[in-house]
Amino acid sequence: MKRKMNLLLIGLLLFTLVSGCSTEIKPEKMKVAAPAGATAISIAKPMKDTAEVDGVAIEYEVVPTTDLIVARMTAKEADFAVIPVNLAAQLYQKKLPYKLASVVTWGNLFIASQEQLEGWEALRGKEIYLMGKGLVPDIVFRTLLRENGLDPDKDVTLVYLSGATELAPNFIAGKAQVSMLPEPILTTVKMKKPETNIMLDLQQEWNKAFDTEKGYPQAGIFVKDELIQNAPQLVKNYLKALEEGMVWLNENPADAGLYAQELEMGLPAAVVEKSMPGNNIRYQSVANVQKELKDFFQILYDFNPATVGGVLPDDGLYYGLKSGE
Repeated sequence: MKRKMNLLLIGLLLFTLVSGCSTEIKPEKMKVAAPAGATAISIAKPMKDTAEVDGVAIEYEVVPTTDLIVARMTAKEADFAVIPVNLAAQLYQKKLPYKLASVVTWGNLFIASQEQLEGWEALRGKEIYLMGKGLVPDIVFRTLLRENGLDPDKDVTLVYLSGATELAPNFIAGKAQVSMLPEPILTTVKMKKPETNIMLDLQQEWNKAFDTEKGYPQAGIFVKDELIQNAPQLVKNYLKALEEGMVWLNENPADAGLYAQELEMGLPAAVVEKSMPGNNIRYQSVANVQKELKDFFQILYDFNPATVGGVLPDDGLYYGLKSGE
């Protein structure tokens, strides 16, 4: 009898342990933050249609700058955030408790000209207006110039403006003959100046230079460690909703535009619709794009180690590479 009781107690204990391990500790609500622009467009579908997952309410916030995203994450207010992948690397080195789960945008940079110029050699001796000196757009362009036989410090003159909002009016006014224009700014320019010549798609040029088909990893989804540990199925289910939302955006660009306009993302519906191909919004789990991420981080590191936080990130940055995630 005593042996049966002991076996029963052991069985109950094991059941309790297994049940405890499988029970999720869900928050009452989750906060999702994204910077304005193409990165925010990537989550337009769930912003409009996914107010809760697994009984957990979701609060969305689109902020004007990535600095505000960092502030939300430093305060541990954001459970999910859409941020540039190099910023994810920097924050990881600062021990912020988040992991990079996926890449969702794959570059949106184009070189536009007033004249009908074509190819890299046509840039030799030209003034080229761009943004973000020392930042990712600059590094991408400088890298591709070198890959195509041009010295960015000798063969071209790079003129840096403060941002895309300055690039567009300078190009439209004819002050800048050649400019780097990101989507969806490029579409805005083309609607006002239809004769604009798109001489280089930097994503396609990146593919040629580095033997890939995806473009370069630009922005991704960062997830709070605490949420991954306490509610792993909730995280998986919401990431699935994000992935499905991005598929829908590409299949329904007109509706994507209407959603972005309704959500007051600062872009007219027509601009979002026409810019969708160039926004390069495609969800890829980090486990499937390790090579692209590591190659990109190496290029950034070689340009300036500070762009990735001083050292190349190890696998601890990535969600889903450890058992249990």
